[in-house]
Amino acid sequence: MPTSLRALRFPRRFLADESGAVAIIVALCLTMLIGFLALGVDLSSLYARQKTLQTRADLAAVSAVSHLADAAEDRARATVTGNGLEATAMTGIGYARFTRDAALPAADRLAERSQGDPDVNAATVSLSEEAPLFFARTFLAQDSTRLSATATAARFDFAAFSLGSRLASVHDGLLNALLGSVLGSSVDLDVLDYNALADADVDLLSFLDALALRADLEVADYSEILDADVGLPAIAGALLDTGAIAGSTTVLTTVLDSLTDATLGVSRLIAIEGEDVDVQVEDILPRIQVSALDILFSALEVITADESRIVTADLDLGIDGLISTGLQLAIGEREGQSGWITLGERGATVHTAQTRLKLDLDLGTALVADLLPSLDLLSVRLPLYVEIASATATLSALHCSATGPDDPAASFDTESGLVSVFLGEFTPPAFSDQSTPLDPDSPAFTPAELLAVDVDLDLLGLPLTELLNLLGLGIGDIRAVVAAKAHVQVAEALTDSQDFTWSQVGQQASYSSGDLLGSSLGSLIDGLDVSVSVETGSISLSLINRVVNFVLNALSGVVTPLLSTLIAPEDGSLFPGVDPILDSLLEALGIRIAGADLTLDGVNCGAVMLVR
Repeated sequence: MPTSLRALRFPRRFLADESGAVAIIVALCLTMLIGFLALGVDLSSLYARQKTLQTRADLAAVSAVSHLADAAEDRARATVTGNGLEATAMTGIGYARFTRDAALPAADRLAERSQGDPDVNAATVSLSEEAPLFFARTFLAQDSTRLSATATAARFDFAAFSLGSRLASVHDGLLNALLGSVLGSSVDLDVLDYNALADADVDLLSFLDALALRADLEVADYSEILDADVGLPAIAGALLDTGAIAGSTTVLTTVLDSLTDATLGVSRLIAIEGEDVDVQVEDILPRIQVSALDILFSALEVITADESRIVTADLDLGIDGLISTGLQLAIGEREGQSGWITLGERGATVHTAQTRLKLDLDLGTALVADLLPSLDLLSVRLPLYVEIASATATLSALHCSATGPDDPAASFDTESGLVSVFLGEFTPPAFSDQSTPLDPDSPAFTPAELLAVDVDLDLLGLPLTELLNLLGLGIGDIRAVVAAKAHVQVAEALTDSQDFTWSQVGQQASYSSGDLLGSSLGSLIDGLDVSVSVETGSISLSLINRVVNFVLNALSGVVTPLLSTLIAPEDGSLFPGVDPILDSLLEALGIRIAGADLTLDGVNCGAVMLVR
């Protein structure tokens, strides 16, 4: 075959020869596969680092929300560094209010807040870090890429607390008067009957379950029970139905057997503040224990305020020399949506009603006879009015990060209103008109008759009475009357704080500015406006002017030491003084002068939830 022909056939064979083609294809595909593998390695690495960064953001948000009240940012940063990141990796922290309401769009459930806002319950933490690239750097003009993660955690902590309605002591006369005022009949129950209720603790879940049955409420949840109006007999029956009363049930059966139609809203006793608390209410109620007497007494207090009743009682305090103690008590209207027990998150507030009372003390003359040895005392009387403005407590912090017995559990901002003390008389309707404060400059405030004296004309050592009788000029009895009025305002509104430790949950704490009552009564004596009048018979003779002047001088000089003996006697006096009498009555009413009785009924530290 000619050489030229062979040369022509070689290209044809070469072009037709397919051996070795697989190697070429494999080489091309291998290049692509290695590229995808490199990309997959980088993507997997970035995904793993992103997940790790998100987990660290979640942990930081949980740490922050667990310490919202104090060191949220410091705790979050410590969590970040503790998980292997630099402190600078935390690029931001924010605070918000998260509301668990399925009816709200997801975007509307988180509302931005500042850390100090009372309703803040969520924290958002943002993290960022540089993630290295391995194979992708071959295709990209960079060695790393920035990853970021954001997490939001919320915590639903709340407390149950009550203010000013806890009975520190039981006084059957006072409670009989209050109960009788509401029932419209005379009540004569023994202190043992009331103590049986004071010794019985009732959990709020059992009480509300029993109340729904007693009041024939057809409800779907506890919120509907709290929104209902019920009669006082239904409340008494519910307390009986709980089975917690181990002693006398006479008080409750007295209410059940009465014909009273008095009603009140259950929310006036138990108020829920916040949607998040409402969600958990069924889990909370069994943990809150209150005494049956407190529930009944608070219901009576609300009814008395709503119907503007004045409770009147003549109390026997068992004090030598105290003939009678007339008490009138008026309870003002409570602030709207402020129940006796409030369940709420930080920022929840409970408010007590204004209280005013009149205390009319009729004293035995033997108590002060040594101050007026030459005069025949007819009566000694001390009428006092005390107006105690309202008190407020606001839950300012819940401390759920530490649970040791001496660690703080909850903190409250407290405020107590003005206290005014009056010595004198208020003509009707000044005392019963709760819409108008008692005014010392009002014409309705008049001097009260404190002391009445029968004057003997022979007190100067002269037989004036016999001489005048011989002349046929008998003038009858001469009577001297000491009248006085005074007013003192204790102080302006007082603001303070009250802390409870975990060992004090379920206990009561009284807050006030100290011995304001004693100081106010001392100022009351200093501000006395005293007048003395002498009444003679039908004939007045100039001859008795010396007697009249003597009486005026003697009585004017003895009024201040006389009232000092009655109000704040020295040790060894027969009479204990007005201060302890008022203290004991206010204690029985659960009222503090310029303060209040605050009880932390329970604390619920809810689980932390990642919400975004």
